[in-house]
Amino acid sequence: MRYACGFSPVDPVVLLDAGRKGKHLVVPPLEYGRALDEARVSKVWDPEALRVPSESRRDPAAWAVALARRTRTCAATVSAAFPIGVARALERARIRVDIAEGALYPERAVKSEHEIACIALAQQGAVAAMRAALRALRAARVNRAGELVDRGRVLTSERLKSVIDRALLDRQCAARETIVACGAQAADPHHRGEGPLRAGETIVLDIFPQHQPSGYWGDITRTVVKGRASPMARRMYRAVRAAQAWARAAIRPGVRADGIHAEIKRRFEEAGFKTEHRDGRPIGFFHGTGHGVGLEIHEPPSIAVAKVRLRAGHVVTVEPGLYDPAHGGVRIEDTVAVTASGARVLVPCPYPFELP
Repeated sequence: MRYACGFSPVDPVVLLDAGRKGKHLVVPPLEYGRALDEARVSKVWDPEALRVPSESRRDPAAWAVALARRTRTCAATVSAAFPIGVARALERARIRVDIAEGALYPERAVKSEHEIACIALAQQGAVAAMRAALRALRAARVNRAGELVDRGRVLTSERLKSVIDRALLDRQCAARETIVACGAQAADPHHRGEGPLRAGETIVLDIFPQHQPSGYWGDITRTVVKGRASPMARRMYRAVRAAQAWARAAIRPGVRADGIHAEIKRRFEEAGFKTEHRDGRPIGFFHGTGHGVGLEIHEPPSIAVAKVRLRAGHVVTVEPGLYDPAHGGVRIEDTVAVTASGARVLVPCPYPFELP
């Protein structure tokens, strides 16, 4: 919605993009004034102006039907995620509903210079928050139980997330699902992390905030150990660091994304890290190498198994990782813009591992 017409609604709305005939937006009365100011559309409607019956004025399905009738629309193409209730209402009104095979706006995958600048603002927030988290970890001491302690209190995943959140807010960014995962939790790529942080164990810090004014996202991951890492954690880190650096260097227009992903898997296998299931759990490298970033945190193109060629203007993450519950997890991630000369890291950030 934001991409299509520049409007970010709080409540449900209906947008009809009729191409050269213009765009029509239906909003509830509370959103009407803001929509007039912000939305790039031919016409803003509210349910009353569309003569929606009073008993249906809170129902977006009734708005969609009324808008289609007012604009003499007989067919519409919708995304695969379109609400089924609204689709059924349109069909009952004899309006054909077709489901798009891909994205409604596939051009979103190639970012303008303005969009890349907006993503960079989000990434600046992510890097500032990462630096704040690293400072807190460096300042922490270790108690007799091996737990990290900050100002007389055990430093937990939750407390470190609060440090990250404050740094993000200072830069007009916000994140909801920040990962601070330690030890065995770090072996689950999407474990948010909870409880005390411990010395000698891998800590995965994954920060992906949204820049509030623009709506664009950033994404960064670093993996650290407070004190000395185990020999296996060091091996894992060296393999991931080398793979991530290779992938960044391999990115350029025309390169097949699935080829980069396959080579990362091969390199991990060559380094002795086989991807398999052990005791019912996945071990090794079992997610994609990267994903597109923009107005959504995950959007095309992906650097995984899909046969996609990278193009100048794509903005993607590069985030290989290795995971083993017996040794923790290691993931390193940067967000890069694909340019004519290769991958440009939007906002550089150090790659520390063992923290004093």
